[in-house]
Amino acid sequence: MTRHPSQCVLTAAAAALVAALAVRAPADTVVLRNGQQLRGRVTIEGDKARIELDVGATLLIDRGDIAESIVDGPAATAQGEAVAISADLMARLEARERVHVLVEQLIDESEAARLKAQAALAETGRQTLPILRAAFAAGSPTQRLHLLRVLAAIGDTASVPNITAILRDPNARTLHAEAVKALGAIAGHSVVAVLTETLVNSKDVAVRTECVKVLGALRAPFAALFLAEALRDPDLAAPARAAMTGWRDPVLLPYVLPTLDAGTREARARAAARVVAVLTPAHVRTLSRLIDLYKDEKSVGKALVPGVQRLHKDFPVVGDVELLGATQPAIKNSALDALRRQAKDRRRGPTPKDWQPERDQATVPRLVLAACGPVNRALLRELAADLATSLKAPDGSFSVKVDVSRRLVTIPSSEPGPLDARRVLERLEAEQSADPQAVRVVGVTAAALSAPGHQQALAPTRAGGAIALSLKQLGSEAAQVSRRARRLALHALAQSLGIAPCRDATCPSSILYAPEDLDARSSRQCNTCKRAFDELWRAEADAAAFYYDAAGRRRATIAQRDKSLHHALEAAYCYERALQPLAAIAQWKAVQAMDTRPGIGELINRRVEALDLAEKWLTKRQAAPAPSTRRRRR
Repeated sequence: MTRHPSQCVLTAAAAALVAALAVRAPADTVVLRNGQQLRGRVTIEGDKARIELDVGATLLIDRGDIAESIVDGPAATAQGEAVAISADLMARLEARERVHVLVEQLIDESEAARLKAQAALAETGRQTLPILRAAFAAGSPTQRLHLLRVLAAIGDTASVPNITAILRDPNARTLHAEAVKALGAIAGHSVVAVLTETLVNSKDVAVRTECVKVLGALRAPFAALFLAEALRDPDLAAPARAAMTGWRDPVLLPYVLPTLDAGTREARARAAARVVAVLTPAHVRTLSRLIDLYKDEKSVGKALVPGVQRLHKDFPVVGDVELLGATQPAIKNSALDALRRQAKDRRRGPTPKDWQPERDQATVPRLVLAACGPVNRALLRELAADLATSLKAPDGSFSVKVDVSRRLVTIPSSEPGPLDARRVLERLEAEQSADPQAVRVVGVTAAALSAPGHQQALAPTRAGGAIALSLKQLGSEAAQVSRRARRLALHALAQSLGIAPCRDATCPSSILYAPEDLDARSSRQCNTCKRAFDELWRAEADAAAFYYDAAGRRRATIAQRDKSLHHALEAAYCYERALQPLAAIAQWKAVQAMDTRPGIGELINRRVEALDLAEKWLTKRQAAPAPSTRRRRR
């Protein structure tokens, strides 16, 4: 079998390294920090040192292991004396040899052997990434295919640019589908634009199918239009339906509603079912109008009617309050009966305004703490109280409700070592999306967490996402853990809301490098970060109360003031959820002015065209929802 070109020849290294060394001039004498001396040629490669020993072996060690390097200087090894190799260094050399052997096995004729080697490499962890990256850069297509899976399993963020380049390389088409899966596994939401562009432009059905699966699993609003289009593509319809099962985001509505009048009767009925699946209390007027419009078309009309029951069942109180605004007397009377059965004053009027206090009470936004595995419940309750105190304005004008979930979030893991934060966050974000009033879910675990790019992660999150908070590294004393957890949660909340890192080193929102840094942080945000937090929480609260247009206006104001692409995108999504295509178009044009990445402009142009079509469709059928005229009382 031909060895990999970058492989260390260590089959006989143990014997060779303790044998007398031949003199080869010129050479360097390398003195390690443990006092050992090696004779050979030294090449520095970043934080690594490659030593080509006189005996023929090549060592790759950490640069910091070298205490001194003397060019052509005298050394005991030059006189033919033996070099003593420590057990630790030998173990590292042998481990690297095993990795090189496994990389070679990725070109074995047997697929079973290749898959076995792939699985073994995935278990080697981050310490082998330099070897894996080198093999990936120089390997054969078969090796690179398997190494894509290995890099995805390990979560190597440094490989994302190279994998993205492969996805855009027409000469690497055989790797494109695997590259899509790898990017989704490693980088998630940060590569949604790249994957959406690939979905739109690729001619390969297998590649587009993988894009649909990844984007659907990520529940990516940026891809909403293109996933809706995939539902109508014969090659992609089945995987698109499977990938979007359970995705209840009304950001899909502007792109699904016009399809009620397109295609076969069965296709239109499926479109009606999708409309029902993503409706919220903000869309009662639209649903009521659709029921009237399609009452004579049995397949479509029949698929729309369950929307009333869904609003009643999935949105307690608020759904019935909004259904009081329906045009159908039967729907209004049923909603009023449901509300009166729960109220002390059963003589209350029949309009949504009469039940506004109940609506407000049912849509109070919350920060939810959830135990991920065995966690001290008393500590969770203490953390909830501390966070409520930290986030409350001194004058009482602003506060955040913090709840401790009664549910235990289970994260199955049979592997030793830290939990994969990607799996934890996936579970937490499912919890967050299932509860509209859970503005953020913070999963607290006693286990260590690992995340792509980090061997140990304290509180991984993303802008708009849930938070996983590990107590593992916060100390051994209960008081210290509690104090640090409070500040760590504030730090992660700022990241999750899209607040830029603070320059004040005492603010919890400033950059965090180690658990010890938390000791110098305040238990409250600085004035600047507190104002930003309050403003963003109010926008999230509007969305939690289904006042999507109000949330969009807040986000758009923040985006324009702060020149923030993230908040500009969120504003566009809010307007789409509010079924206000013209406002969404204006916001997407603002996004286009900020985001100059190649390919993004064309994607936005297509979205604008689709929103223009949605606006015409809503206007023609008089099905646009009424703008919200009432906001939550603060």
